[in-house]
Amino acid sequence: MDKSKRVETFINNPRKAVWTLTVPMLLGMIVQYFYSLTDTFFVSKISTDAIAAMQFNLPFVFFAISICFGMGIGITAIISQALGAKNVHRANNAAEHAVLMGVVLGIFISGISIIFRYPIFKLLGAPENIIGLAVQYFEIIIFGFIFNILGVFFRSIMSGEGDAKTPVRFMIIGTLINIALDPLFIFVFKLGIAGAAWATITAQFVVTVLYSIFFFVKKDSLVQFKFSDFSFSWEIIGTTFKIGFPASLSMVIMSFGQMLYNRIVVYFGSDAVAAVGIGMRLDQLFFLPIMGLAGSLITLIGMFFGAKRIDLVRSTWLYVIKWGEILAVSFGLLFYFISPYFMKMFTTDPAIIETGITYVRYVVFAYPFIVVGMISGRVFQGLGNGIPGLVLTTLRIAIIILPLALLFTRVFDWGINGVFLAQVISSFISSIIAYFWLSGNLKKI
Repeated sequence: MDKSKRVETFINNPRKAVWTLTVPMLLGMIVQYFYSLTDTFFVSKISTDAIAAMQFNLPFVFFAISICFGMGIGITAIISQALGAKNVHRANNAAEHAVLMGVVLGIFISGISIIFRYPIFKLLGAPENIIGLAVQYFEIIIFGFIFNILGVFFRSIMSGEGDAKTPVRFMIIGTLINIALDPLFIFVFKLGIAGAAWATITAQFVVTVLYSIFFFVKKDSLVQFKFSDFSFSWEIIGTTFKIGFPASLSMVIMSFGQMLYNRIVVYFGSDAVAAVGIGMRLDQLFFLPIMGLAGSLITLIGMFFGAKRIDLVRSTWLYVIKWGEILAVSFGLLFYFISPYFMKMFTTDPAIIETGITYVRYVVFAYPFIVVGMISGRVFQGLGNGIPGLVLTTLRIAIIILPLALLFTRVFDWGINGVFLAQVISSFISSIIAYFWLSGNLKKI
């Protein structure tokens, strides 16, 4: 596809554009999934303490990554809207601001994290025998965090211009490097858990170099970095945070919500936690294609909105919802019937198997509603409005699901089934609100 005509191509055939962006994004998420498994697998061969140390790093790392990905969504929305409006100068300037923000955020987060590294792990509850290993891993990861955030922002720039294939190629290269270096650093060089951290940031560094060559040397992109024309803009910074900060906060709320959800489930015993944990592996398989579909919308909706093609905004939203519902029903039916066999792959405990089957057979009824909420939230972000997504996430988790779960289990005494039912009801209510909220907004544009 001719890069200079990419926006026109997407506008002329928006349905094809959805799949042009979705398929590479889906592949990228699968690659990312295996990327995370690689470290876990090799670290598990060191010791159980090493695995625990790595787990204690996850909450803070997730928090930092949430900030990056949220800001990345803002960058994608601004660039796609600018290109849709044929304002290439604004798109270029936004990309240059993205690099500037990446460097500043990377240095700031790394500096603060290093200063407070021991209090952070004590706050997270790491025992004395784990803190040393946890900090050892953390210091290296946070040292290379700037490569992580720049990689995310470069990928967001590419998403903004509708290039979903190049980032996947770079992600595959990074994953292969990580897989190759993990055993080398951990076992051959005998670096232990530090080796896993060095393998990760080395892979991230290489990916950042590849992006830099692509943008600054080859200049093989629609968006061009012309620092001689750079003009600092608080408006671009502000708009990025206006869209990105709510998205970041939504991810943090989801993380805390999951922690509180687990605390409710643990009331019914460790077997219940294990059962839900196994069942959620099926949920992850469902979410991969849905997140790919939803992710494509930030770019496309931004371009269509920038081009003032509100008709395409609405029709593309409904088209993606249609395919999302097809996937939701298909996955739901499949998981409903295979859940007994899936659970038996992971455990022989009858209690865990029974609870896991019950979890899956409740939650699949939430899939069609989750589709509407997730996709509508991405449309809002593509339009440059991050607040509705934050409101819907807060509503679903803090105002509906957690109180309902407590009501059903502690007052009505419905057992763990009440927790699962609360999940379905919360998804239903939030999806209805999301649909009509977005419909109303589109009518006003």
